[in-house]
Amino acid sequence: VEALADAQTAVSLGGLTSEDTANCCAQLGTILLEEDKVQAASEAFDKGLKFNKNNKKCREGLAAAGVRIERQAALKSSPSASAQLEADDIEAQDLRTLPAPEEVLGKGFEVVHLRIGTFEKPVRFLLCTTLAEEAIITPNTCSMLGHKIGTSLDLEDVRFDGGHPIGTLRAVPVTGFVQAQIASRSLHSVIHGMLGRKFLERFDFDLDRVRSIQHFKEAGRASGSSKQGVRIAQHHFPSMSLPGGLIGVPMHLQAFGKTLSAVGIIDTGSMFSTINWQAARELGMPTDPSDSAFDHCTKVAGATISGVAEMPLTSIKVKICSSTGDPACKAAGVSKEEFEALGKGNGWDFDYKAAGLKPAVQFGRVNAAIGDAIQFEMLRDSAVGAFQGAAVLLGQDVLSQAPRFTFSAKDKQLWLDLPNKVVDAIPF
Repeated sequence: VEALADAQTAVSLGGLTSEDTANCCAQLGTILLEEDKVQAASEAFDKGLKFNKNNKKCREGLAAAGVRIERQAALKSSPSASAQLEADDIEAQDLRTLPAPEEVLGKGFEVVHLRIGTFEKPVRFLLCTTLAEEAIITPNTCSMLGHKIGTSLDLEDVRFDGGHPIGTLRAVPVTGFVQAQIASRSLHSVIHGMLGRKFLERFDFDLDRVRSIQHFKEAGRASGSSKQGVRIAQHHFPSMSLPGGLIGVPMHLQAFGKTLSAVGIIDTGSMFSTINWQAARELGMPTDPSDSAFDHCTKVAGATISGVAEMPLTSIKVKICSSTGDPACKAAGVSKEEFEALGKGNGWDFDYKAAGLKPAVQFGRVNAAIGDAIQFEMLRDSAVGAFQGAAVLLGQDVLSQAPRFTFSAKDKQLWLDLPNKVVDAIPF
């Protein structure tokens, strides 16, 4: 009560600068949110933005309050919504998104709870659309489940938390991974393992952020759900054909007054988005990481094919596009003699000229890393060579802006609901 009264007094008195007053409003909004006074919190954050439209705390607070208001309205109109099975679900769980602290780049991961064997507690797995394996677990998880730590093991009698059987996950690698380290160090949470594309090819999933529920369906059922009157995300996007089972969509990237077409790779296992150096080049940015233009940029560590590298950040706008045709694959020119000598081509790219791209889903501006993230290497074709075009990994900073996200790895399809309010992240 005292904290609320003090915050209200601070707002009424104001600060020495408009930024100070905006911060006072942000503090009041945060306290009101904690007390579940969501509408009043929204008004406090909105008031703060009138003093400084770029105040990061007010912008993020207003977005959080908006989500809470939508969720309350949804639950009021559908009071039985909480984690109950829909007509074609095999599992429904509360949507568990690990919260990301303000000082951490990007947004938190979505996790699902599984039961394994006779272990009495649920085990927490991150959903990762770019992980090639069916699943991986950490050494600590291996030990927790009563197994001797080795390079891999079979996980038997795996089932969803609600009881639906999954079966045996065979030859599951036992290894540490970056997301588990981030969760432990920055998100103050534990991730026991990751579920990858081979697992996701067995189940469609539907993340409803408004009602805070995640639904799992038999593989391929999402495409028929809307025809049966079952609600999924509204806007449908067929995947582009990519190597390695990756799910990609045509995009427009905007920065520095330029717009370019690029392939967007859906990556639920990354907190933040990353553009490759070719995209940076086409947007008019320097393409040498050591360029003096990046000397004063904020940088993040990112995994590349050659190890961990520092990646500078840039502010970009991303839009998923609909299309009237398919982007065409094109190989870089190579002579017969060169192909016979090298045994492969000079790389490949997409030609978007005949695709009829039209922006369909606009997201708020994000702070994206620039670098050759290891996921881009998965676009390499053994015969044609490396991908030479512009590409962006769509991380949780973008994907979490969609109120509903439905994904079918089996059918290589995704559905999105449009963001209700587009909020740009403040550039780092």
